[in-house]
Amino acid sequence: MKPLIGIIGQIDHSRNRLFLDRTHIEKVAAAGGTPAVFNTAASPDEVLEHVDGILLIEGPDVHPHFYGEDPSSAIKYVDVDRDEFEISLVKKAVERGVPILGICRGMQVINVALGGTLYQDLNEIPKAIKHDWELKLIGPSQRVHGVRIKMNSKLYGILKDKLDIEGTNEVYLRVNSFHHQAVKRVGEGIRPVAYAVDGLIEAIEGAEGTEGFILGVQWQPEYLPEMERLYGALVRAAAEYRAKRLELERVEIEAELREKLGKAEIEEASSITEEQGESHHSSETTDNPPDTSQS
Repeated sequence: MKPLIGIIGQIDHSRNRLFLDRTHIEKVAAAGGTPAVFNTAASPDEVLEHVDGILLIEGPDVHPHFYGEDPSSAIKYVDVDRDEFEISLVKKAVERGVPILGICRGMQVINVALGGTLYQDLNEIPKAIKHDWELKLIGPSQRVHGVRIKMNSKLYGILKDKLDIEGTNEVYLRVNSFHHQAVKRVGEGIRPVAYAVDGLIEAIEGAEGTEGFILGVQWQPEYLPEMERLYGALVRAAAEYRAKRLELERVEIEAELREKLGKAEIEEASSITEEQGESHHSSETTDNPPDTSQS
């Protein structure tokens, strides 16, 4: 059975509908996974009971409340219900070792869930290059700026066969990165592995020693051919997680059966012992009748 990848859709509150870019669904399916779309009506625990991996996608700004700040005038729009849901989902998924891939906002959610903070707007950063391109005007596949990926990262290991290596420590490529917020302080258990020329963090992943698959990118990999490998990496990690989970479930079931069988055998042995005792007592009574003769 293919691993099930849970995708958290976007909510259009004005029209009471759930939606997402179907390209995510297509990329998950092409990578060998089964995509399943969830919204905040389910609980994070319910989602994690069924899925083998999590895909967090683009969407509104993460409300600054979740990293201890009040909203500035630069905040565009938010969905607090989705923030609460996804942050809780990430925390629980990390605890259980469920693989996570975060895209754009999804990367920011991972960072906030693990105790990190965000720049509410990139105007806060002196000499920042342009990141907040108008997606509707330029299209989602345009490579608007460059990033450098660390070669000692899992991200590089996933993409290396598709990259041009220009140095010994970092690899440069151009990406379709559109955002007005960014990772500021990095959360616990993750590390930055790609940067824009102005120093902004463009990718994060689980730090060394962290269990499970955790990866976040600030760009839109669903529109870049070489980035299909990110979906493949998520699906492979989800398949491994599923296999481990099924093995643990099998071991638990066998242990329960052994315990039940053990109890049944003890009860059966006890029952046999009692029957034998009663039979022996009855035999003694029959073989030695009381003396009723009179002298």
